[in-house]
Amino acid sequence: MRARARVMGEVDEVQEQIKADIEALKEQMATMMEAMMSLKKMMEVNVAAVAATSVVVEVDPTAPSGLNQINHPTSDMVGQDVKELGSTGGPHFVQV
Repeated sequence: MRARARVMGEVDEVQEQIKADIEALKEQMATMMEAMMSLKKMMEVNVAAVAATSVVVEVDPTAPSGLNQINHPTSDMVGQDVKELGSTGGPHFVQV
């Protein structure tokens, strides 16, 4: 009888540990789901912001007409070596 009681006690301990592990896993899953939902919301906001920005850029009539000239060498530089210098203002070309 003692052996059986000891085994039953061990089984109960194992079952309690399994229950505790399952509860811990549930909490971890809930935390991961919250994080994933937050990421999804951030991605949706970013997509909406990019879409809104794209529409504004396409429709903006105030964009300077000479903007495209900045990115291309002038006609007197054609055929010469041209080096592109990067800056926050965009690429600039200088004769080398």
